[in-house]
Amino acid sequence: MDTVIILLKVGLILYAIYSFIVYATRRSGNKSALKDFRARPVLRRITDEEKSALQPFLMGQGITIEDEVRELSGAFLRHGLQTQGSSTEHDTIGEVDVLLPYDALSYVEAHNEALVVLSKKCAVVIRVNGFDLLEGRLRAQRQQAQDAQWKRGEVGALPGLDDVAPQAASLTASHAAMLAPDAAAPVPADPEARYRGGEVYILNQRAETPEEVASRVGRGSGWVSALLWLLAFALLWLATWSAARGAQPYLLGAGLLAGLWAAWLFVRRPSMSAAERHPQQVNRVRGMLNEIAAVNVDNVSIKRVGLFIGDKLSLQLPPHWAHARSTPYGEVIEAELRADDCSAVSFGDKWSVADEWRRFRPVYWGRHLLHLLVGLLALAALALSLLDGRNDPVGDLRADLALVAQTAFHDEGPAYTSAEQLAGQPPKWGSLVSVKGEGRCEIDMNGHSDDNHTVPVVDCTRVRWNGQAPVVPELKVPQSIVALGDPDLVRASENGIAASLIAMLRMQMGQAADPLAAYRARESVPMVVRGFDRTVALVDAACKDSEGLPPAACRHLQQAIVDAVEATVAKDGADTPVRTWPVLAASAAPDKENADLVLTRSQLARLRDAVRQAVDARIAAKVEATRPAIVAATGGVVLVSTSAIGVAPRRAGDEDTAVATDVDAASAEADAAAEADSNDEGAGDRSLPGRWARLQRNAAPEGVKPFTLAGLVTLRDTDDTGAVRLHIDPDRDATQAASAAAHTLWWVFALALVLANGVLFALRLSQSLRRRNRLHADIASRPAPGATGLF
Repeated sequence: MDTVIILLKVGLILYAIYSFIVYATRRSGNKSALKDFRARPVLRRITDEEKSALQPFLMGQGITIEDEVRELSGAFLRHGLQTQGSSTEHDTIGEVDVLLPYDALSYVEAHNEALVVLSKKCAVVIRVNGFDLLEGRLRAQRQQAQDAQWKRGEVGALPGLDDVAPQAASLTASHAAMLAPDAAAPVPADPEARYRGGEVYILNQRAETPEEVASRVGRGSGWVSALLWLLAFALLWLATWSAARGAQPYLLGAGLLAGLWAAWLFVRRPSMSAAERHPQQVNRVRGMLNEIAAVNVDNVSIKRVGLFIGDKLSLQLPPHWAHARSTPYGEVIEAELRADDCSAVSFGDKWSVADEWRRFRPVYWGRHLLHLLVGLLALAALALSLLDGRNDPVGDLRADLALVAQTAFHDEGPAYTSAEQLAGQPPKWGSLVSVKGEGRCEIDMNGHSDDNHTVPVVDCTRVRWNGQAPVVPELKVPQSIVALGDPDLVRASENGIAASLIAMLRMQMGQAADPLAAYRARESVPMVVRGFDRTVALVDAACKDSEGLPPAACRHLQQAIVDAVEATVAKDGADTPVRTWPVLAASAAPDKENADLVLTRSQLARLRDAVRQAVDARIAAKVEATRPAIVAATGGVVLVSTSAIGVAPRRAGDEDTAVATDVDAASAEADAAAEADSNDEGAGDRSLPGRWARLQRNAAPEGVKPFTLAGLVTLRDTDDTGAVRLHIDPDRDATQAASAAAHTLWWVFALALVLANGVLFALRLSQSLRRRNRLHADIASRPAPGATGLF
């Protein structure tokens, strides 16, 4: 990928160099062509009127022209150079730089015949093809007069650009007679003749009504508010960084202000004094409606159909008015157009933007959709942040809220030393509390073993204080299964001779100090399994026992052992692989060739895993049958922590023993269930019988252990037995207050955006669809614009 990027950069640099060389070459040719052109013969001298018409183009650029007029011919070419968003372009005819005044560019063709006057830098065109300088100035003046009359809304016909003389902007007598049919003046024989000739007549001018302003501006898309919401979430995200601890309060305050500002911008009514809400001028005009298909000059197969009033005004109708039954093309119509963009606000006597606004008030749902997407994006970002190991977002939010409340109110509870004291006077939510006493770890009935078997486990993140002990019955496992599950079932040791040879080889190769080489060497040392006949005998005993392994499980285990050890027997002077259990059992008898095996570490691991899985599957069935007999603890007070509650061993003469880490609980917490203390016999046994034994020890009187817990109260409720349950987080402190407040605000802002805008989006969308259907039905029932005559 880096090579591709480098090649692309080199290609761009080479292309830029090539473009600059081409540009420099053309500019050099343009200057040479202008120098050579000065030797051309002079046709005549420029007139004073032509010189006056050129002054607006010369004065701004400091160009001084000569009086001699020369003839220039050649192809037109516009070339230049673009760099970092800016461009430099030059117009040339016959490779000579030219200045094209007024609308001369519109008359340029592939081959051009022009009259020019020279300046120091370029040739100034005074005539090219059908363009004449004085006529171009006259057209520009008429265009200015037409634009000025349109903006002011002066009554009268708009002047044409090709008229012999500028038309008057005042109301003539004939026009006045037409506008007042009941007057005494006679009506012309064909009053529409001039409109067929393309004339457009301004009748009057007025300001937009409030409904027309609202239809033009709308409610707003809400982009500013959405961007402010994104800024607020970005600031809150920065406020959660521990590296920004000194700036966290400022980032938190800035995020809060940005969110409140965004909410205010979203719900506030638009100011009527805003520049875009100032009423624009509306001109009422009369003219013939024409539909003209304009051909794209770059692609003649593309045609754009547009509406025109006369030959001067491009008419823009609201998009939904295209559903009209018919349009009066070729008829004289009256319409009201905004002076700024010629968009129609009325068209005939039944087509009015203001009337539609009053009867079919628009419903805006796009802004709600935009803010809904922002809220969903914030929730998605929050969900991604929870993938760092925290699997209880509700608990985290509850703890954050509690920490914010504690920072605000500084509540502190008493030091509880008895369960009765805590149950009678429980601490407030969000207060700091300290608890010390003796309790028993709770039993999690939904625990899982390494093979995903459902086995109850001891959960020391929950401690029941001063409650009734649970009852855990004895797990009846057949002796043959117990023997098969013995960790010493397969006795293996390293081959000392092979280990010494490998160590000597490492020293000779200079790898004695390399830890990776040492690990690889240790993995390659073969393991010697002695007394394999004992292992075979125990497997056969478990298979023959009626309470032992089922036949299918027995066959699967035997074949797994055969595949794992990969033993061989001598047959006809050659080593033959063992494929079946009877052959392996016969060759593993005492004094036989497979009584002792030499295995690799991976083979030994596969052998032990096969035995363990068979034993666990059988014991898991016994556990599942015995689980209903377990009676859970009841009464007292339940303490819940985010980590294993420390258990301290009893020491004579030391009643106030400090908290000690529970080794077994820590290891079990990695498996989502803390179990027992490090002083329990068999605490390191991870087998299913060992787990059940810890359940029994926890239910026994010695399962009650002293504990000390101090932290923040994040929740206070009751368990299924009605006992008071107190959730205490020992990891929350004042240094995390700003981060907790940022997380809380993030949750509040994101949920508020999703819930509020989700409901409003669904509501507004359904209202908008119903409005559209009613509006289209009304449009279908209206007469065609202009069908009822002029209004």
